[in-house]
Amino acid sequence: MDSIPTGVYPAQELRRHFGRAGFAKLIRDGSARRLRRGWYLIGDPPGETVRAVKRGGVLSCISALRRWDVWVPEHHDLHVRANNWGVQNLRGPFCRRFGRPEPEYGAVDDVETALQYAARCLDDTGFIVACDSILNKKLMTRDQLEYQFRDAPKRIGELLDRCDGRAESGPETVIRLFLRSLNVDFDIQVTITGVGIVDILVGDWLIIELDGWRFHGDREHFESDRVRDVDAHALGYTPLRFTYKQVMFQTAETTAKILDAIRAEVHRRPSRRV
Repeated sequence: MDSIPTGVYPAQELRRHFGRAGFAKLIRDGSARRLRRGWYLIGDPPGETVRAVKRGGVLSCISALRRWDVWVPEHHDLHVRANNWGVQNLRGPFCRRFGRPEPEYGAVDDVETALQYAARCLDDTGFIVACDSILNKKLMTRDQLEYQFRDAPKRIGELLDRCDGRAESGPETVIRLFLRSLNVDFDIQVTITGVGIVDILVGDWLIIELDGWRFHGDREHFESDRVRDVDAHALGYTPLRFTYKQVMFQTAETTAKILDAIRAEVHRRPSRRV
């Protein structure tokens, strides 16, 4: 009998793969365990997938996007969505999308479907963070994003206009949106001779780097980042470096420091004559 990867599957998919007799054998020998009507567990899949199907839906929204390695704000709730019957007859709680509920295609939604549901769970910044990440990882094109939300409220289209696929992390998107609100000149992913690629360059001389132990946690990266800062200073730049925690959980304090630097006009002049 052919093997199938560990996971949670609709019964009809298992019947197609193994045939009726083979599927019945899987149930008899305990290889396929029933989670709810029409859904079975094979092996030892992730617990959040099992919990989502047991609830009466499938893993979606923020939880599914995280499984696809999309940048989303940290969220500890389990995000589940159900088909039309489930929404009307089960307690949930279930995430919603703009429009009627989608049928269930699998135990974990694809990026497109998950994002449709995330649009109603995430705030404006969180939605842009997710879309930036999707564009950056080439999981969807801008045209595909716009098509997915063709019937959504006008506000969603306006948020899509603010997305930038060059952003490589959630913190980068957060700071980019803050700088945009200040109407200050800046660019992202800028190559500076003698320094390398920096996350954000404000004006001509202010560098903003966004990292931290979450993504630069090994000693080699930590030390090389500090060398880059020294090199930047030597060339006349003023580098500001912030961690993931500082940007995502201490946003007010972090943006205040950036604003202080801009008000001091360090972005307009070198830190020393070069």
